[in-house]
Amino acid sequence: MLNKAIIDLNKLIKNAKAVKSKLNNGVKFCAVVKADAYGHGACEISNALYPYVDAFAVALAEEGVQLRRAGIDKPIICLNPPFNKDARLFVEYNLTATVYTREHLDLLEEWAKKVNGRACVHVKVNTGMNRQGIDVGTQLKDFLDYLVRKKRVVLDGLYSHLSCPENKKRLKFQVNKFLVAKKLIKGYNNNATCHLSASGGFLSGVQEDMVRIGILLYGYKPFKSDKIHVEPIMKVYAPVLCKRRLKKGESALYGVCKSKKAQTISLIRYGYADGLFRARVKGQFNNRCMDITAITENVNGKYCLVIKDAEKIAKRYKTINYEILTKCAVRAQKIYIR
Repeated sequence: MLNKAIIDLNKLIKNAKAVKSKLNNGVKFCAVVKADAYGHGACEISNALYPYVDAFAVALAEEGVQLRRAGIDKPIICLNPPFNKDARLFVEYNLTATVYTREHLDLLEEWAKKVNGRACVHVKVNTGMNRQGIDVGTQLKDFLDYLVRKKRVVLDGLYSHLSCPENKKRLKFQVNKFLVAKKLIKGYNNNATCHLSASGGFLSGVQEDMVRIGILLYGYKPFKSDKIHVEPIMKVYAPVLCKRRLKKGESALYGVCKSKKAQTISLIRYGYADGLFRARVKGQFNNRCMDITAITENVNGKYCLVIKDAEKIAKRYKTINYEILTKCAVRAQKIYIR
Protein backbone atom coordinates (compact mmCIF):
# COMPACT_ATOMS: atom_id res chain seq x y z
CA MET A 1 0.00 0.00 0.00
CA LEU A 2 1.33 3.40 -0.97
CA ASN A 3 1.83 6.24 1.46
CA LYS A 4 -0.12 9.45 0.90
CA ALA A 5 1.49 12.79 0.11
CA ILE A 6 -1.01 15.61 0.52
CA ILE A 7 0.19 18.64 -1.48
CA ASP A 8 -1.58 21.96 -1.04
CA LEU A 9 -1.45 23.89 -4.32
CA ASN A 10 -3.16 26.88 -2.71
CA LYS A 11 -0.16 27.26 -0.39
CA LEU A 12 2.18 26.80 -3.36
CA ILE A 13 0.52 29.71 -5.17
CA LYS A 14 0.58 31.80 -2.00
CA ASN A 15 4.33 31.19 -1.70
CA ALA A 16 4.83 32.12 -5.36
CA LYS A 17 2.86 35.34 -4.91
CA ALA A 18 4.94 36.19 -1.84
CA VAL A 19 8.11 35.91 -3.95
CA LYS A 20 6.61 37.83 -6.84
CA SER A 21 5.61 40.71 -4.57
CA LYS A 22 9.29 41.21 -3.66
CA LEU A 23 10.62 41.32 -7.22
CA ASN A 24 11.81 44.56 -8.75
CA ASN A 25 9.98 45.86 -11.82
CA GLY A 26 10.90 43.88 -14.92
CA VAL A 27 12.61 41.02 -13.07
CA LYS A 28 11.54 37.63 -14.39
CA PHE A 29 10.48 34.73 -12.18
CA CYS A 30 11.84 31.25 -12.98
CA ALA A 31 10.34 28.35 -11.01
CA VAL A 32 12.81 25.55 -10.29
CA VAL A 33 11.00 22.23 -10.70
CA LYS A 34 13.94 19.85 -11.09
CA ALA A 35 13.98 16.49 -9.28
CA ASP A 36 10.22 16.11 -9.74
CA ALA A 37 9.69 19.58 -8.24
CA TYR A 38 11.73 18.65 -5.17
CA GLY A 39 9.58 15.55 -4.75
CA HIS A 40 6.23 17.30 -5.13
CA GLY A 41 5.37 16.26 -8.71
CA ALA A 42 6.81 18.39 -11.51
CA CYS A 43 3.90 18.41 -13.95
CA GLU A 44 1.21 19.26 -11.40
CA ILE A 45 3.39 21.88 -9.69
CA SER A 46 4.38 23.49 -13.00
CA ASN A 47 0.81 23.72 -14.25
CA ALA A 48 -0.31 25.29 -10.96
CA LEU A 49 2.53 27.85 -11.15
CA TYR A 50 2.10 28.57 -14.86
CA PRO A 51 0.13 31.85 -14.51
CA TYR A 52 2.59 33.29 -11.98
CA VAL A 53 6.03 32.61 -13.49
CA ASP A 54 7.93 33.43 -16.66
CA ALA A 55 10.06 30.31 -17.04
CA PHE A 56 10.89 26.94 -15.49
CA ALA A 57 14.20 25.29 -14.64
CA VAL A 58 14.99 21.58 -14.62
CA ALA A 59 18.19 19.57 -14.26
CA LEU A 60 17.81 17.06 -17.10
CA ALA A 61 16.61 17.27 -20.67
CA GLU A 62 14.23 14.39 -19.95
CA GLU A 63 12.62 16.48 -17.20
CA GLY A 64 12.07 19.27 -19.71
CA VAL A 65 10.46 16.86 -22.17
CA GLN A 66 8.10 15.71 -19.42
CA LEU A 67 6.94 19.29 -18.87
CA ARG A 68 6.48 19.93 -22.59
CA ARG A 69 4.30 16.82 -22.84
CA ALA A 70 2.29 18.11 -19.88
CA GLY A 71 1.48 21.28 -21.81
CA ILE A 72 4.10 23.71 -20.49
CA ASP A 73 4.96 26.07 -23.37
CA LYS A 74 7.01 28.70 -21.51
CA PRO A 75 10.83 28.69 -21.56
CA ILE A 76 12.37 25.67 -19.85
CA ILE A 77 16.02 26.01 -18.85
CA CYS A 78 18.03 22.84 -18.36
CA LEU A 79 20.70 23.44 -15.72
CA ASN A 80 23.00 20.73 -17.03
CA PRO A 81 24.68 20.79 -20.46
CA PRO A 82 23.72 18.57 -23.41
CA PHE A 83 25.17 15.08 -23.79
CA ASN A 84 25.57 13.10 -27.00
CA LYS A 85 22.45 11.06 -26.22
CA ASP A 86 20.11 13.93 -25.31
CA ALA A 87 21.27 16.85 -27.47
CA ARG A 88 18.46 16.30 -29.96
CA LEU A 89 15.86 16.79 -27.21
CA PHE A 90 16.90 20.41 -26.72
CA VAL A 91 16.15 21.16 -30.36
CA GLU A 92 13.06 18.99 -30.80
CA TYR A 93 11.37 20.18 -27.58
CA ASN A 94 12.61 23.77 -27.60
CA LEU A 95 14.53 23.47 -24.32
CA THR A 96 17.08 26.09 -23.33
CA ALA A 97 20.48 24.45 -22.95
CA THR A 98 23.28 25.27 -20.54
CA VAL A 99 26.57 25.64 -22.44
CA TYR A 100 30.15 26.37 -21.45
CA THR A 101 32.33 24.37 -23.88
CA ARG A 102 32.70 24.39 -27.64
CA GLU A 103 31.66 20.74 -27.67
CA HIS A 104 28.26 21.72 -26.28
CA LEU A 105 27.80 24.22 -29.08
CA ASP A 106 28.94 21.79 -31.77
CA LEU A 107 26.47 19.15 -30.55
CA LEU A 108 23.53 21.55 -30.61
CA GLU A 109 24.50 23.00 -33.99
CA GLU A 110 24.69 19.49 -35.44
CA TRP A 111 21.23 18.46 -34.22
CA ALA A 112 19.63 21.76 -35.13
CA LYS A 113 20.95 21.38 -38.67
CA LYS A 114 19.55 17.83 -38.91
CA VAL A 115 16.00 18.98 -38.15
CA ASN A 116 16.29 22.46 -39.67
CA GLY A 117 15.74 24.04 -36.26
CA ARG A 118 17.35 26.30 -33.66
CA ALA A 119 18.92 25.70 -30.27
CA CYS A 120 18.45 28.31 -27.54
CA VAL A 121 21.29 28.54 -24.98
CA HIS A 122 22.26 30.19 -21.70
CA VAL A 123 25.99 30.44 -21.05
CA LYS A 124 27.06 29.18 -17.63
CA VAL A 125 29.94 31.14 -16.07
CA ASN A 126 32.02 30.19 -13.06
CA THR A 127 32.02 33.05 -10.55
CA GLY A 128 33.70 31.13 -7.75
CA MET A 129 31.63 28.04 -6.99
CA ASN A 130 34.05 26.03 -9.16
CA ARG A 131 31.51 23.43 -10.19
CA GLN A 132 30.38 24.10 -13.74
CA GLY A 133 30.88 27.01 -16.09
CA ILE A 134 33.45 28.90 -18.06
CA ASP A 135 35.80 31.26 -16.23
CA VAL A 136 35.17 34.98 -16.59
CA GLY A 137 37.82 36.71 -18.74
CA THR A 138 39.40 36.19 -22.15
CA GLN A 139 38.22 32.56 -22.12
CA LEU A 140 34.62 33.75 -21.96
CA LYS A 141 35.10 36.27 -24.77
CA ASP A 142 36.67 33.64 -27.03
CA PHE A 143 33.77 31.30 -26.26
CA LEU A 144 31.17 33.96 -27.10
CA ASP A 145 32.96 34.75 -30.36
CA TYR A 146 32.75 31.07 -31.24
CA LEU A 147 29.08 30.89 -30.20
CA VAL A 148 27.84 33.79 -32.32
CA ARG A 149 29.43 32.25 -35.40
CA LYS A 150 27.07 29.30 -35.05
CA LYS A 151 24.18 29.68 -37.48
CA ARG A 152 21.64 27.64 -35.51
CA VAL A 153 22.58 28.37 -31.89
CA VAL A 154 20.82 31.36 -30.31
CA LEU A 155 22.44 33.21 -27.41
CA ASP A 156 19.57 33.91 -25.01
CA GLY A 157 21.10 34.27 -21.56
CA LEU A 158 23.88 34.07 -19.02
CA TYR A 159 23.89 32.64 -15.51
CA SER A 160 25.90 31.40 -12.56
CA HIS A 161 25.39 29.86 -9.12
CA LEU A 162 26.14 31.41 -5.73
CA SER A 163 28.05 29.11 -3.39
CA CYS A 164 27.21 30.86 -0.10
CA PRO A 165 24.76 33.75 -0.57
CA GLU A 166 24.31 34.25 3.19
CA ASN A 167 28.00 35.19 3.44
CA LYS A 168 28.21 38.89 2.51
CA LYS A 169 31.90 38.83 1.59
CA ARG A 170 31.53 35.75 -0.60
CA LEU A 171 28.36 37.13 -2.13
CA LYS A 172 29.99 40.42 -3.10
CA PHE A 173 32.95 38.61 -4.68
CA GLN A 174 30.69 36.47 -6.88
CA VAL A 175 28.31 39.30 -7.80
CA ASN A 176 31.22 41.46 -8.96
CA LYS A 177 32.53 38.64 -11.16
CA PHE A 178 29.08 38.08 -12.59
CA LEU A 179 28.65 41.75 -13.44
CA VAL A 180 31.85 41.62 -15.52
CA ALA A 181 30.42 38.67 -17.48
CA LYS A 182 27.03 40.38 -17.79
CA LYS A 183 28.56 43.51 -19.29
CA LEU A 184 30.42 41.39 -21.80
CA ILE A 185 27.46 39.30 -22.90
CA LYS A 186 25.17 42.32 -23.26
CA GLY A 187 27.55 43.46 -25.96
CA TYR A 188 26.65 40.35 -27.94
CA ASN A 189 22.92 40.40 -27.12
CA ASN A 190 21.54 43.31 -25.12
CA ASN A 191 18.33 41.34 -24.53
CA ALA A 192 20.09 38.34 -22.99
CA THR A 193 18.50 37.29 -19.69
CA CYS A 194 21.16 37.32 -16.98
CA HIS A 195 20.40 35.44 -13.76
CA LEU A 196 22.50 34.70 -10.71
CA SER A 197 20.19 34.15 -7.74
CA ALA A 198 18.36 31.07 -6.60
CA SER A 199 16.29 31.30 -3.38
CA GLY A 200 19.34 32.16 -1.26
CA GLY A 201 20.54 34.95 -3.51
CA PHE A 202 17.01 36.33 -3.69
CA LEU A 203 16.81 36.42 0.12
CA SER A 204 20.15 38.25 0.13
CA GLY A 205 18.80 40.94 -2.20
CA VAL A 206 20.35 39.96 -5.55
CA GLN A 207 17.92 39.86 -8.48
CA GLU A 208 19.49 40.82 -11.86
CA ASP A 209 17.23 40.11 -14.89
CA MET A 210 15.67 36.98 -13.41
CA VAL A 211 15.61 34.90 -10.21
CA ARG A 212 15.45 31.11 -10.02
CA ILE A 213 13.23 30.13 -7.09
CA GLY A 214 13.04 26.55 -5.86
CA ILE A 215 12.95 25.75 -2.13
CA LEU A 216 10.91 28.87 -1.23
CA LEU A 217 8.07 27.68 -3.45
CA TYR A 218 7.81 24.49 -1.43
CA GLY A 219 7.68 26.33 1.87
CA TYR A 220 11.25 26.29 3.16
CA LYS A 221 14.30 28.55 3.24
CA PRO A 222 17.97 27.78 2.53
CA PHE A 223 18.91 29.78 5.65
CA LYS A 224 17.13 31.88 8.27
CA SER A 225 15.62 35.05 6.88
CA ASP A 226 12.76 37.40 7.75
CA LYS A 227 12.50 38.77 4.22
CA ILE A 228 9.59 36.55 3.24
CA HIS A 229 7.02 34.21 4.81
CA VAL A 230 6.39 30.85 3.15
CA GLU A 231 4.54 27.71 4.28
CA PRO A 232 5.34 24.03 3.67
CA ILE A 233 2.99 22.62 1.04
CA MET A 234 3.38 18.85 1.58
CA LYS A 235 2.52 16.38 4.33
CA VAL A 236 3.23 12.65 4.07
CA TYR A 237 1.14 10.00 5.81
CA ALA A 238 1.90 6.29 6.22
CA PRO A 239 -0.55 3.45 6.96
CA VAL A 240 -0.50 2.02 10.49
CA LEU A 241 0.02 -1.75 10.36
CA CYS A 242 -0.39 -2.78 14.00
CA LYS A 243 0.69 -2.13 17.57
CA ARG A 244 2.87 -4.29 19.77
CA ARG A 245 3.35 -4.27 23.50
CA LEU A 246 6.94 -4.74 24.59
CA LYS A 247 8.10 -5.80 28.01
CA LYS A 248 11.19 -4.24 29.53
CA GLY A 249 14.23 -5.96 27.97
CA GLU A 250 12.37 -7.27 24.90
CA SER A 251 13.69 -6.47 21.43
CA ALA A 252 11.93 -5.73 18.17
CA LEU A 253 12.90 -5.55 14.49
CA TYR A 254 16.34 -6.59 13.21
CA GLY A 255 19.23 -6.99 15.62
CA VAL A 256 19.11 -6.69 19.37
CA CYS A 257 17.62 -3.38 20.46
CA LYS A 258 16.13 -3.90 23.92
CA SER A 259 13.28 -1.86 25.29
CA LYS A 260 14.34 0.09 28.37
CA LYS A 261 10.79 -0.03 29.72
CA ALA A 262 7.42 -1.64 29.14
CA GLN A 263 5.87 0.26 26.23
CA THR A 264 3.61 0.10 23.20
CA ILE A 265 5.16 0.63 19.79
CA SER A 266 3.29 1.34 16.56
CA LEU A 267 4.43 -0.25 13.32
CA ILE A 268 3.89 1.91 10.25
CA ARG A 269 4.25 1.02 6.57
CA TYR A 270 7.12 3.41 5.94
CA GLY A 271 10.72 2.28 5.64
CA TYR A 272 14.01 3.53 4.32
CA ALA A 273 12.90 2.56 0.80
CA ASP A 274 10.16 5.17 1.20
CA GLY A 275 12.67 7.97 1.59
CA LEU A 276 13.80 8.65 5.14
CA PHE A 277 17.07 7.26 6.38
CA ARG A 278 17.57 3.91 8.12
CA ALA A 279 19.25 5.28 11.25
CA ARG A 280 17.28 5.50 14.47
CA VAL A 281 16.23 8.99 15.60
CA LYS A 282 14.14 10.35 18.46
CA GLY A 283 10.65 8.87 18.57
CA GLN A 284 11.71 5.74 16.73
CA PHE A 285 12.37 2.27 18.16
CA ASN A 286 15.40 0.60 16.55
CA ASN A 287 16.51 1.33 12.98
CA ARG A 288 14.00 1.48 10.16
CA CYS A 289 13.45 -1.64 8.09
CA MET A 290 13.21 -1.32 4.32
CA ASP A 291 9.41 -1.07 4.42
CA ILE A 292 8.47 -0.70 8.10
CA THR A 293 9.26 1.66 10.98
CA ALA A 294 8.52 1.16 14.66
CA ILE A 295 7.69 4.36 16.49
CA THR A 296 7.31 4.83 20.23
CA GLU A 297 4.08 6.79 19.86
CA ASN A 298 0.82 4.93 20.46
CA VAL A 299 -0.87 5.94 17.18
CA ASN A 300 -4.64 5.89 16.92
CA GLY A 301 -6.20 5.75 13.47
CA LYS A 302 -5.33 4.20 10.14
CA TYR A 303 -2.58 6.66 9.15
CA CYS A 304 0.42 8.23 10.84
CA LEU A 305 1.79 11.66 9.92
CA VAL A 306 5.42 11.07 8.89
CA ILE A 307 6.36 14.40 7.30
CA LYS A 308 4.94 17.72 8.44
CA ASP A 309 8.04 19.90 8.74
CA ALA A 310 11.02 18.80 6.63
CA GLU A 311 13.25 21.34 8.37
CA LYS A 312 12.79 19.70 11.79
CA ILE A 313 13.36 16.24 10.35
CA ALA A 314 16.48 17.43 8.53
CA LYS A 315 17.93 18.61 11.84
CA ARG A 316 17.33 15.18 13.38
CA TYR A 317 19.28 13.54 10.58
CA LYS A 318 21.89 16.32 10.39
CA THR A 319 21.10 17.11 6.77
CA ILE A 320 19.16 19.78 4.84
CA ASN A 321 15.47 20.18 4.02
CA TYR A 322 16.20 19.74 0.29
CA GLU A 323 17.37 16.16 0.82
CA ILE A 324 14.35 15.26 2.95
CA LEU A 325 11.85 16.69 0.46
CA THR A 326 13.31 15.01 -2.61
CA LYS A 327 13.18 11.58 -0.96
CA CYS A 328 10.30 11.44 1.51
CA ALA A 329 7.47 10.79 -0.96
CA VAL A 330 9.12 8.40 -3.43
CA ARG A 331 6.57 5.66 -2.66
CA ALA A 332 3.57 7.88 -2.04
CA GLN A 333 0.37 8.59 -3.88
CA LYS A 334 0.34 12.32 -4.50
CA ILE A 335 -2.98 13.96 -3.71
CA TYR A 336 -3.35 17.62 -4.68
CA ILE A 337 -5.52 20.11 -2.83
CA ARG A 338 -6.80 22.93 -5.01
